[in-house]
Amino acid sequence: MRRALTLPVLCLAVWIPSCADGEVATRGRLLDREGDVQLELAITIADTEHTRQEGLRLHGPLGDGEALLLVFPNEGTVCITNAGVPFPIDVVFVSSSGLVAAVEPHIPADAPGPFCHPHTAMALELPWDTLRPLNYWKLELF
Repeated sequence: MRRALTLPVLCLAVWIPSCADGEVATRGRLLDREGDVQLELAITIADTEHTRQEGLRLHGPLGDGEALLLVFPNEGTVCITNAGVPFPIDVVFVSSSGLVAAVEPHIPADAPGPFCHPHTAMALELPWDTLRPLNYWKLELF
């Protein structure tokens, strides 16, 4: 039986097998307040300054059920842009405890932003029009 874990930001590199250049791969899901799964995702984690800055420019378009999780070293106000990315995205801003801090659906291709939200340690980038008007409450990695 699999046990789902919500991993603290500082432990991601310890708990998830590493890939090249500061990226790790895992599975995750967005839950509502009742704990029901709203989205299940294959997630690539960008946890170095270089991979966060390059973001989706390094990956190209995301497929259905795929996401890029930008993990920042400290919780605070996180700002992202979609500048230089030739496709639109949806973004979920997440606190270090895994709670959803904000949702930014429909960020256009090459949008300079910035799109900023406080109380954030991670930004989950998803394909355009993935987010529906649902109650996203928590990101759980497993």
